[in-house]
Amino acid sequence: VIAHLLKPRGWKPPVRRQFFLDCNEIADLCDSAERIFSSEPTVIKLRAPIKIFGDLHGQFGDLMRLFDEYGAPSTAGDIA
Repeated sequence: VIAHLLKPRGWKPPVRRQFFLDCNEIADLCDSAERIFSSEPTVIKLRAPIKIFGDLHGQFGDLMRLFDEYGAPSTAGDIA
């Protein structure tokens, strides 16, 4: 699911405006995120340079445009 979500190039909204994940996949994704967030400290130490995207209000298309313009996170150094 994560690999599919982080492919910004060529991303277009679904034709019928229907999200590509079903409710069980979304629930699993939310459960996984909750486990990760609850195990992490409230404040984290980060190293520069860094890009922070926020205040998107759930606008997935906006996130894809930002990733397309500035680069998507990669396990080659962006995500530990």
